[in-house]
Amino acid sequence: MIRRLGLALGIAVAVLLLAPTSAMAHPLGNFTVNRYAGIQLTPGEVRIDYVVDMAEIPTVQVRPQVDADDDGAVSDAERSAWALSTAAEIVTNLSLTIDLEPVALEVVSATMRFRPGQGGLDVLRLEATFAGLASDEGELAFADANFEDRVGWREITAAGADGTRILGSDVPAQSITNGLLSYPQDLLSSPLDIREVTVSFEPGVATPAGPVSGDGSATAARPDQVGGAFAGLVGRTGPFMVVALLLAFAFGALHALGPGHGKTLIAAYLVGAGGKARHAVGVGASVAVMHTASVLSLGFVVLTATQVFAPERVYPWLGLVSGIVALALGAGLLVIRLGAWSDRAHDRAHPHTSDHAYASEHDHSSEHDQDSGRGHAHPGPDVPVLSRRGLMALAVAGGILPSPTALVVLLAAVALDRIAYGLALIGAFSVGLAAALVAVGIVALKARDVVSNRLSGRAARLMPVASASAIAVVGLMLTVRGIVQI
Repeated sequence: MIRRLGLALGIAVAVLLLAPTSAMAHPLGNFTVNRYAGIQLTPGEVRIDYVVDMAEIPTVQVRPQVDADDDGAVSDAERSAWALSTAAEIVTNLSLTIDLEPVALEVVSATMRFRPGQGGLDVLRLEATFAGLASDEGELAFADANFEDRVGWREITAAGADGTRILGSDVPAQSITNGLLSYPQDLLSSPLDIREVTVSFEPGVATPAGPVSGDGSATAARPDQVGGAFAGLVGRTGPFMVVALLLAFAFGALHALGPGHGKTLIAAYLVGAGGKARHAVGVGASVAVMHTASVLSLGFVVLTATQVFAPERVYPWLGLVSGIVALALGAGLLVIRLGAWSDRAHDRAHPHTSDHAYASEHDHSSEHDQDSGRGHAHPGPDVPVLSRRGLMALAVAGGILPSPTALVVLLAAVALDRIAYGLALIGAFSVGLAAALVAVGIVALKARDVVSNRLSGRAARLMPVASASAIAVVGLMLTVRGIVQI
């Protein structure tokens, strides 16, 4: 038994090593709130140029606050009022000391504007300047505690000017993003996360940092932003709407074939539980329905929440739920398969000695089956053990994480008052996703049949055990990752 279990786990680990390491991952670019603080020291003064770059979803959340009269249009006066009040809140979460003495910062200026984002939605850019009195030399310590619950780029720079020279600093003098206007592609996989800095300075000649460009003409991508082509379909009109639905179907299929959505779980469960083609169709459709429901649910929360919250923080919890469900599903299937191996080994060690004994035992089992609905016997290691509960659990594990891009499409459809069309796009996207998952399941079943025909009887019977082990291991990994991210 131990040897068989070890072999099964070994096969499962091999399967996982060959699978993409980023499985189940979802990019959160449309959720990001990115921050930049540029510290500039001059004799007797310290200034901080502060920038907030909000992606589409947080912009949707804060827009009602900007539109104070709720008339659907944001005036210059409303933008100015929101910028000044938000800057006043931001400065209270900035900590600045020189030689351990606190420096009081005041708001010098604050402006905000909207820029075009995905799917016809806006992105928000806030620029503020803070200033405080400073000595001519010393050691400065700065910390930014704003938007701590939001994911995104965090950048700080420090430079001297007009007779102040930087002796030492934890950060560069120049912004590598030009003040969150152009993010370097080679760093998007690991965005900056700088929240504190220490700078020593003294009188001297120094080259100041270049000014932050404020024209806002650039529309550079934010970290991990994807799916712009799909989100752009919301604004299509006329005959192209039909083509857009076909493209949404294709985007859904491509999305399903990328990292995530439980392709490994679906394939492993269908193989391990003895599934058929009809089960692959049912699983794919269930995952797609669950995925669509999760998008609509999160969109409803974003649009109706009375307070701004971080929807991206929901993802680790959903990932934890997905992992626990997958772990329970795989563990249950593994127990059944290993139990079947034990029963078969017991039967071989203690064969029936007479037809009378076999008949008596069979009759007893039959009577018990009639009374309880199931007997003592376990299914064989290669006998199907599919159940509706298991298929539903698989749908939850594979589809509970909503697509951020589909969420952007939903929010854009609401903003443009094209809800029916937006729902049609999401529906086409989900059908494409289901079609791809069904194809993955059928390919896995065909591969199972081919491999089973070429393996020995004992090795073929071990395949369902290995598949159950793979599900359990994937579930364990997702559970651990969810706990770590939370």
